[in-house]
Amino acid sequence: MPSMVLSGKHDGIKQVPWLSPAEWHDVYRQIYSNDPVEQAKAYEALLAWKARMPKLPVGVDCTLSILQVCLRDREWTSKIDSGELPMYCENDLSLMYSTTIMRFLNHFSNIGHTKQTSMFKIASQLKIPEWIVKLRHETAHGYELPSIGVLRIAINILLHWLHDEYWAPEARTMEKCYVKKTDASEEEEESEAQDFTDVIELWTAVGLYVNAGYNVVSDLPEIQLREILQDLRTYMLTQYRNKTSNNDENEYISVHKRTIKIDKEYNLQTAQALLLSKISVDLNESSGTMQEKSDAICNALCKNEAFLPNLDIMRIFQRKEKKNTNLKRRILPPAILLFWKDIIFLLHEKEMLETLLFKLLNIVDQERETKERRTLAALWISSTFYSFVQLNIVQDISRTMEYHVQKAERKLDTKTLSQRLKERIHSKHPYLRNVLWLDISSTIPHFLLDIKFLSSLLLNVNDVSARLIEPILKLLTSKIGAQTKRHLLNLLQIYTFQKHDSEDDSNNDVDKIFSVQDLNPSPTENEVQMDKIKRATKKKTAPLLADQIIRNSHWKSAHDTYQWIGCPIGLLPWQVDSLKSMEPLKLNPSRHSVSVLDSQIVAGIINRKNLKMQSRIKWDEVLRKKRRIEKKRNTGVVDVIMNRALERAKNQT
Repeated sequence: MPSMVLSGKHDGIKQVPWLSPAEWHDVYRQIYSNDPVEQAKAYEALLAWKARMPKLPVGVDCTLSILQVCLRDREWTSKIDSGELPMYCENDLSLMYSTTIMRFLNHFSNIGHTKQTSMFKIASQLKIPEWIVKLRHETAHGYELPSIGVLRIAINILLHWLHDEYWAPEARTMEKCYVKKTDASEEEEESEAQDFTDVIELWTAVGLYVNAGYNVVSDLPEIQLREILQDLRTYMLTQYRNKTSNNDENEYISVHKRTIKIDKEYNLQTAQALLLSKISVDLNESSGTMQEKSDAICNALCKNEAFLPNLDIMRIFQRKEKKNTNLKRRILPPAILLFWKDIIFLLHEKEMLETLLFKLLNIVDQERETKERRTLAALWISSTFYSFVQLNIVQDISRTMEYHVQKAERKLDTKTLSQRLKERIHSKHPYLRNVLWLDISSTIPHFLLDIKFLSSLLLNVNDVSARLIEPILKLLTSKIGAQTKRHLLNLLQIYTFQKHDSEDDSNNDVDKIFSVQDLNPSPTENEVQMDKIKRATKKKTAPLLADQIIRNSHWKSAHDTYQWIGCPIGLLPWQVDSLKSMEPLKLNPSRHSVSVLDSQIVAGIINRKNLKMQSRIKWDEVLRKKRRIEKKRNTGVVDVIMNRALERAKNQT
């Protein structure tokens, strides 16, 4: 509140002379540093502000006048005492002090509702000592100026007052404003992120109902979901209506060059298509940057229970499969890929799929995540990588096929070309039959073709991320030879203590059937085995990693009895009970000793212990302003809809 008064803030844009809040804060720190050099820098900065904007905020203008006279006093006093300057220069200083005090009180007599009031009442309201007002009257109407000592005391009190009523409150206001802006932007980001989460969960809920056998929106058991989908239909028709057929049974909307047919019955697949279009519209029209929108939608997916499902939810997608999901497989079950393919295609179209892959990779690397969640994240990444492997093969073959078609002077439409390519690739590469078929004209993310990414993945590999290496190696075939690729995969098997599981590779090896003879070997074989065990035991003796020669006597080994786990960060066990290690930090120490401050008044040097970070004045009474009450928004309906859809889908399995 005081900062609004003393800085002359008005509604709308406020023009200020400082370049940034950091510059303002540096000047504030220099003014109250009790350091003459720092105060001189602050004075020069204030003069620069005055040049930029002659009409400074009241608090800044008064501080400039006070600093000017204080610096001049400290410069002249020593010269007057030594005889370098004549004695009448002290009278000049008194005149400067008196003028500064008069200007100070004149400035603050016009604040708020203090107009048409006596100066003494104004001073009482603003907590300015009455005797300083008397100094002003003596200066304006008296025959002599007040003594230089009294004026120094008064100017230091006013400098102190400016700290408590302008600089410190303004610093707090700036901080609150910055935090408020940050919070507002964070709230806006959270709101957009929540919107993406809500739409994706609604899309998921509709898909789960379709999976459970529901066809029409009106048949849904969830009333709230029916109402939301009906409102969505009305909104999309209002905003994006394209045309109506002659029999008035079907309606069409056109969203970003896509036409969606809305039949009279309004089935769930149409509702899902409308929700997907809503996501696409939000990605194009929301206020955030593309990276913020990409983070929001990918975070929503990673938190979605049906995107990274547990084994209980996984059964929803396994009803039509002959066997349970093998978490050691290369790719996700086809049912999950089919369920999410439209979302994946949308992310790929918006160039956001790379963000999702890195977020999933982060889940794979987090040991605090459950093994199921890490494995499913790895399966998502692997499935997507194999889609890009397929895309890479498709693009190579399509160029050759298009060349032969043009040479034969024939024409193939895109759909026919895509179908022929799919048949050809799946016949030669059966392991790609169940991966998503991406748009032929799309591009492969650059990082998948970068050996540095592969190197980073290899150096930080674990038992879950090991399955991601093979598809990357397939993309880098031109840069990595077949032998190098084989050696890398063998190295991964050894490092992760696992054998690389491949569903598509034929493995005709028959496991050995053990007999009684294997359990009871002959005496000769028994002796050979015992001899091997003895040799292995001898080899297990760990060699010394250092020669144990002490080369620096200043270092000593810590005792085993020290409780390292109980030490605060930054302290050693033997420092916990030491007062020396617990001494408080000294911030901005004054160059003037305490004895000097106590026995002598120095212009511009004030007692920092008395400085406060909050105003002593009731500015609400001075300005007569009221506070506004903010409203809050309640959410949570979509979570309920999603949970009920999951339960309904589980009951159908």
